[in-house]
Amino acid sequence: MLKVIQLDKTYGSNKHSLQSVNFTAQPGEVTAIIGPSGAGKTTILRSINQLIRDDSGQILLDDTDIRQANPAELRKIRHHIGMIFQNYNLISPLTALENVLHGRLGAKSTLAGMFGLYSNEEKQEALELLDEVGLKDYAYQRCDQLSGGQQQRVGIARALMQHPKMILCDEPIASLDPKSTKIVMDILRRLAKEKQLIIMINLHQVDIAMDYTDHIIGINSGMIVFEGATSTVDDQVLQQIYRQADPQAVTANEN
Repeated sequence: MLKVIQLDKTYGSNKHSLQSVNFTAQPGEVTAIIGPSGAGKTTILRSINQLIRDDSGQILLDDTDIRQANPAELRKIRHHIGMIFQNYNLISPLTALENVLHGRLGAKSTLAGMFGLYSNEEKQEALELLDEVGLKDYAYQRCDQLSGGQQQRVGIARALMQHPKMILCDEPIASLDPKSTKIVMDILRRLAKEKQLIIMINLHQVDIAMDYTDHIIGINSGMIVFEGATSTVDDQVLQQIYRQADPQAVTANEN
């Protein structure tokens, strides 16, 4: 379980990016973080794996406080936290297989990582993960020759190669067409259930959050204004989350 307690982050002259943020996320569930642009969604994700340093609070993953980890401990913890980015964050000239194998770098020595020394078992696992996301036939194709949706699926396979407890997804479908969006979200939802992963996703698309997630965290101006099961979210809750947004833009039945 992931548990965030009283997380605070300020920028500049006491401007709060996050203020007393509290929530939990469970294995086997997809959790969406939704809210207006600039509300703090990305800051939450980057605080969880300490890509940015927050000011105070606790971030507990299976009772280990990530915020208190020293650099060596943090490196080990991060190896079990997959990250999926809006812009894919792949090495474009390399093949899909090579990019997936990079998910093992955190478990290797500097020398082995530098020279790409992967075992036959690791290569076989990478091929199986590409098959799991529907890309077995593209294993040896350069990533810059793949579509955006295919590249994002390579990113998912790479995250799985880390043997993660949790996968953090920062706007993973923002650049995708509807067909690719459905494929990616179907995969993430299936992985959460089958592998009992904690999956957290920043989303702008309310309809996608309603259709694909189990749990919703609503944030506005750096504060959590709603947390609960997706099934309990209605138009009134959405207006509370997006209280400065166009009321026509955020309804539970958005298409």
